[in-house]
Amino acid sequence: MEFHPFPPRLPEGESWQRNLGRLTWVERCLQLTLALIAGIPISISVAIAAVFLYETVLFFQTVPLWNFLSDTRWTPLFPSQNFGILVLASATLMVTGIASLFAIPIGLLIAIYLAEYASDRLRLTVKPLLEALSGIPTVVYGYFALLVVTPLLQELIPGLARFNALSAGLVTGVAIVPIISSLSEDAIKSVPHSLREAGYTLGLTKEEVLTQIVLPMAFPGIIASCMLAASRALGETMISAIAAGQNPQLTLNPLVPVATMTAFIIQVSLGTVAFNSLAFQTIFTVGMVLFLITLGLNSLGYWLVRRHQSAMTQAIVPTVPAEEGSKFYPLYDEELPRSNSRFGGGQTRSTAEFKTPLIRRQVLDRCFSVLSAIAIPITLGIVALLLLDASRRGLPLLTWQFLTSFPSRNPQEAGIYPALMGSLWLLGLTAFFALPIGLGTAIYLEEYCANTVLNQFLEINIANLTAVPSILYGLLGLELFVRLLAPVTGGPSLLSAALTLTVIILPMFIVTTRSALRSIPDGLHQAGYAMGMTRAQVLWHIVLPAAFPATLTGALLALTRAIGETAPLIAVGALSFVSFAPPLSWEGIYSRFTALPFQIFNWILRPQTAFHNNAAAAILVLVSILLILNICGVLIREKCKI
Repeated sequence: MEFHPFPPRLPEGESWQRNLGRLTWVERCLQLTLALIAGIPISISVAIAAVFLYETVLFFQTVPLWNFLSDTRWTPLFPSQNFGILVLASATLMVTGIASLFAIPIGLLIAIYLAEYASDRLRLTVKPLLEALSGIPTVVYGYFALLVVTPLLQELIPGLARFNALSAGLVTGVAIVPIISSLSEDAIKSVPHSLREAGYTLGLTKEEVLTQIVLPMAFPGIIASCMLAASRALGETMISAIAAGQNPQLTLNPLVPVATMTAFIIQVSLGTVAFNSLAFQTIFTVGMVLFLITLGLNSLGYWLVRRHQSAMTQAIVPTVPAEEGSKFYPLYDEELPRSNSRFGGGQTRSTAEFKTPLIRRQVLDRCFSVLSAIAIPITLGIVALLLLDASRRGLPLLTWQFLTSFPSRNPQEAGIYPALMGSLWLLGLTAFFALPIGLGTAIYLEEYCANTVLNQFLEINIANLTAVPSILYGLLGLELFVRLLAPVTGGPSLLSAALTLTVIILPMFIVTTRSALRSIPDGLHQAGYAMGMTRAQVLWHIVLPAAFPATLTGALLALTRAIGETAPLIAVGALSFVSFAPPLSWEGIYSRFTALPFQIFNWILRPQTAFHNNAAAAILVLVSILLILNICGVLIREKCKI
C-alpha cells in the first residue's frame, strides 16, 4: 500500500510557525471583537436605568413624592395639575387581572392537551398556529377589541361604554394565551416519562397522573410562564390605548373608560411635548413605575420557581431521620368489615369499592381530556372571528390603487404606500443592526465566556431586557436617539426608529441564537479540535453551519416583532400624515416616516366607518407579511427537528 501525502496548503514561503502565529492573532482579535459586541446589552441596561432615573429625579424635584403616591386624581396636562399615580396603576392592574383570569386557564388547558393527549400530527398543526398568533401586532388586537368585542359585549351588558377595561382585558388575555400555552407545554413535556410510567403502574388514570405527578413537577415552569404573560399584559400598550380609553379615574368598575400607564404615555407622545418640560419628565416617571412593577413581578416569579424546585426535590427524595426507624402500616383497615350489605351479599367490600370508583375515575378522565381539547377551538375561533371581520371590511378595498396611493383625508382615496415603504425600510435597517450584534453576543456567551459570575449576570440581564415593555424602549429611543444623538441620527428619523427596534428585538434574538448554539453536540467541537482547528475555525466551519437553521428561525421571529411594533414608533416621532415615501438612498434613512401599524392606529381612532374599513384592509396586508415570516420560521424549526 502506498501513501500519498497531501500537498502542503500553506502559501509559498510561509512556515507553519508563522501560520500558527497568524491564526492565534486572528483568534484573539475575534474574541476581543465579540467581547465588545457582548457589552452592548449591558450598555442598554445601563442606558435604560440612567435615562429613567435621571428624568425621575428631575420630576420629583417639582412634584412631592407623597402627593405622587397619595393623590387620587391624575391631571398632569390640565392647568390644575394632580399627579396621583394610583389612578393609572389601578387601571393597569385591573386590565392585567382580567387578562390573566381569561388566559391562564385556557393557556394551561391547551398546554395539557398538546403535551399529553394530542397526536403528533395534530400537535404539529396546532402549535405553529398558536405560536403564529403571538406574532400578530397588538394594534390589530386593539382594532378587534374596539370594533368587534365591545359591540358584542354591549349586546349582553347594557350600559357598557364604548371604551372600557373589560374589552381591553379580555383581548389582552387572547394575546397572551400563546405565551402561557407554549411555555407551559414545554414545562409539562420536560417532566421525565419514567414518573408517568410509575403512576400508571400504580393504577392511576391519565388525569390522576397529570394532576398528582406531572403538573406538580412542572409547576415552576408553569408559574414562570404565567409571570411572563402577566408582565406582557402589564406592559401592553396599544390594546389599552385603543379599547380602554384615556379617561383617568380611580375605579374598579371594568365597564367604564379608564387610562392605563401605557395609554397615558401614548397620549402624551402623540402630542408635541417640549424636552425638559414637566410633561416630558412625567412620562418617564410613569415609565419608571411600570419598569419597577414588571421587574418586581419577574423577580417574584424567579423566586417562586427556585423555592418550588427546592420543595419538589425534597418531595422526590424524601429523607427520614435515622432515629425514627422504620414503621409499616397495614394496607387494610382491620376495624372495617370486609363485606357490606350496601354492595350485596355476594360481593366483598373491596371488589365493589374498586368498581365504582374506577368508573367515576374513567368518566372524570374523559371529561378532563374533552375540557382541555375545547380550549383550542375557543382560542382559534376568537382569532378566526378577528380575521373574518377584517376580511369582510378590508377585502373589497384591497386593490393595487390602495397599495400605491398616499394617505388622504378622503377615505375612498387613501392608501398605504408611504406606510408600506416605511415598514420595509424599518425591517431592513433593523435586520442590518440587530443580526450581527445578536449573533456576536450569543457566540461570545456560548463559546468564549466561561460559566462564571459574569456569564450569569449577562444571562439574567438579557432575560430582564426581554421582559421590559416595548413602550419603555420607545422612551429610551426618544431620549437617546432622538434627543441626545440627534446630530448623528437626524432626530425623529427612520434611523432613530430602526435603532430603537433593534434594541427591542436584540434580547429575543440573543436568547434564540444561544439555544441554537447550545443544541450543537459537543462531539462536533471535539472532532474539529482533533483535526487541529482553532476555535474560530470550528465556529466558522462546523458550529455556525449546523446552527444556521435554528438561528434563521430566531431571526425571522424577532423581525416579525419589529415590524409589528407601534408604541415605540409613536414615542420616537412617527408622523400621522405622510405625503411622501422615504427615498431609496442614503438620505432616506434620515427622513421622517410612518409605518403600517401606526397608519392602522390612526385610522382606527377616526370616527368614520370608512376609515375603519381602510384599517381592516391595512391589517390584512400587515398580517399577511407577519404570518409568512412566522410560518417560515416555525416550519424551518420543525423541519430541523425531523
